[in-house]
Amino acid sequence: MTEKEISITPIKALEIMRELSRQCIPFSIKYLSHNETEKKSEGFKTENDISLEKGYRRNQSKKHDILVSFSRIRSGERRQFYYPLLVQLNDIKVRP
Repeated sequence: MTEKEISITPIKALEIMRELSRQCIPFSIKYLSHNETEKKSEGFKTENDISLEKGYRRNQSKKHDILVSFSRIRSGERRQFYYPLLVQLNDIKVRP
């Protein structure tokens, strides 16, 4: 089995991303974009050199349990993605 054939669940990917972020190790992700407000997607997005950030609390958003906040290390810009739409963490496939 090659490294590209290995796959993990979105929950396992989130655990790995949290640990990498705790250790200040940047990582890359690929996910399917989704804008619920505008009801559209811009397809697959790739983010390199990122780290997780604290997300919304229960009292701040109904989507607190599926939105993941991250920052781009180089620019400090904060972004979010829906973790069920994550398809890749570094070179590891994330299966639904």
